[in-house]
Amino acid sequence: MQTYCTIINKSYLAFAYVLYQSLINHEPESHLQVLLIDDTMTIIPEEFAHGPEYHNINSLMQEPMTGKIKDKYAATNQNVFRWALKPVFMCYLLKKGFQKVIFTDPDMFFTGKHCFLFEELNEHAIMLSPHWGNVNPLRDEDGLFSVLRNGLYSAGFIAANQKGISTLEWWAEVCHFKMEKRQDLGLYDDQKYLNIVPLLEPTTVILRHPGCNLASINIETFKREIVETRLRINGKYEPVFIHFTRDTITNILNRNDTLLKPFLEEYASSLAKFGIELYKISGNSDFLKYDKILYKFKHRLLLRTRMKRFLYFLAEKL
Repeated sequence: MQTYCTIINKSYLAFAYVLYQSLINHEPESHLQVLLIDDTMTIIPEEFAHGPEYHNINSLMQEPMTGKIKDKYAATNQNVFRWALKPVFMCYLLKKGFQKVIFTDPDMFFTGKHCFLFEELNEHAIMLSPHWGNVNPLRDEDGLFSVLRNGLYSAGFIAANQKGISTLEWWAEVCHFKMEKRQDLGLYDDQKYLNIVPLLEPTTVILRHPGCNLASINIETFKREIVETRLRINGKYEPVFIHFTRDTITNILNRNDTLLKPFLEEYASSLAKFGIELYKISGNSDFLKYDKILYKFKHRLLLRTRMKRFLYFLAEKL
């Protein structure tokens, strides 16, 4: 069984359902387990009821960290509460009998075959997905600083089999301990802790498929190209899933990442069927401005970008 899971509040039901649809469109045997963190959410609207399996926070109370995390975060920060529950929900599902579980954020969108992700879990207890930002400071110093500041791996995707339960329990404990963005302490919410996971679990595998977890941060590392009329990543790989964060959406609309635009339009159209205006909620409600040719011209002539390219050219010649 190909079991995915995600965590939402009731306002994100449409996102979870579109995620589910994208999964089964390419792998019909996929299943999606959804944790709703709203205490009052007991009835799932009919339009979302068929397909995903839903759980509420009370279902997880048998997990030792659930009550502690709820007491610490639920009343003060719903985002932190949701993030801290990722390892708890994964442990819960694995202990219920699911052999392998993949967590994805609800704003992921699958665009190709993905069964190979579960094959990686035959021999590996944990699978992590790097951001794959450009770490060459001569090309993109911000990319290097982002990796150092925010962590090597994306907390929007993590996979585990039953042998990874102890590592997930550790992750839940440190998330309960502290969830902050504190550069002085080396913290970035739940994400920076993932740097330690390969040290705790020696069978951890790094997801290296360039078609996975496409986002604004890896536009240079995972080059988008048209090969024989089809989109390929680094000239060879099919896109598998895209993380439609606010930055990813903006990057596509401002013509930095135009080859992903058909997928964004499909994603936005899928959400619109449930009354979700993606561009509005992502802060891109004035998206028509991105179609202006002067916007593209202005963006490409930014002085900072030109200086970086010039310095990189000089460095190569020295």
